[in-house]
Amino acid sequence: MINTEGMIAETAAKIYTDLCDREVPHKAEAGEYPQALWDALTENGLSLAWVSEANGGFGADYDETFGAIWASAQAASPVPFAETLIANWMLDRAGLAPADGSASFALSGHTPSADIPFGMHADKIVLFDEAHHEISLFDNRAAVRSPEEALSPDGMTQFVFSGHVAEQSAKTKLSRRAVEALILTVRAVQMAAAMETALGLSIDYVSQREQFGRPLSKFQAIQHQLATAAAECAAATMAATQAASAIARHRDDPEQAWHEAVIAKVQIGHSVEAVTVPFHQVHGAMGYTQEYDLHHYTRRLWAWRDALGNEHHWSQRLGAELAKTSPDQIWKGVTTGDWTGDQRVAS
Repeated sequence: MINTEGMIAETAAKIYTDLCDREVPHKAEAGEYPQALWDALTENGLSLAWVSEANGGFGADYDETFGAIWASAQAASPVPFAETLIANWMLDRAGLAPADGSASFALSGHTPSADIPFGMHADKIVLFDEAHHEISLFDNRAAVRSPEEALSPDGMTQFVFSGHVAEQSAKTKLSRRAVEALILTVRAVQMAAAMETALGLSIDYVSQREQFGRPLSKFQAIQHQLATAAAECAAATMAATQAASAIARHRDDPEQAWHEAVIAKVQIGHSVEAVTVPFHQVHGAMGYTQEYDLHHYTRRLWAWRDALGNEHHWSQRLGAELAKTSPDQIWKGVTTGDWTGDQRVAS
């Protein structure tokens, strides 16, 4: 299980309990940004959890901070908490000061633009430029922001980097695989938490809703659907926990956690459809209403599944790499988490 104990995780959980009740995501989607929630997170320094103490942060344990990310996803948090954690981690690894305000991130690709999660609200954008081995900080508030179509209630915008001058940049020794490992693990933790919460909503609903004089939970077809979904949720939580543990073990070299991060993304990506379909089905018409909470989790799940590439993309990359690896090395990686000696395939 993801570690939900310790100062960072418990502080985050309390803030989300106090300031992110079920109405907050609904209001945020209607245009009312929860500034009080964001202020509480930053006033407690939680956005700096992965920033070193020498750079003004906590230098917190990775596993404890994943507990805070878990709490944010359980609350369907409509602020860029996880994105800011990642962005500040990237800046810190390049020896740059953390972002002043909220932030999101992007990885360089074939075009000079990227779709940015929380792009309408993030103050800063941090770019990992693989070609130049640089990390750069851009002011998103100075950009022309127009919403892009997105499955997630959090939305996204497109940022064109070639038209903007970075506020600061620095060379980095981080590899793209290291950055991918952290981002994929964060998304895996968020997805597993959202699945668990949506499962809880579904169980509560079928326990209370009656049909033909008895609760829906008494019908065998409903029990079968939720049992299947519960198994998928358990697999997702285990995969996310393994990936988070790998990041914690390899905090000085997160590239070594890449395989576990990819495996988690693939496993949980496959689980998304297997859980969201029964969740909506057992809710019936209620599961498709704007006023009910379920869609805040299922829509984020669909968006996070595609973030940085869906399960098919990562299956192909992982498969191509393992096809060039000896069976003994694959077995060693699966059983011990030690994937050293792998033959890497370019992205």
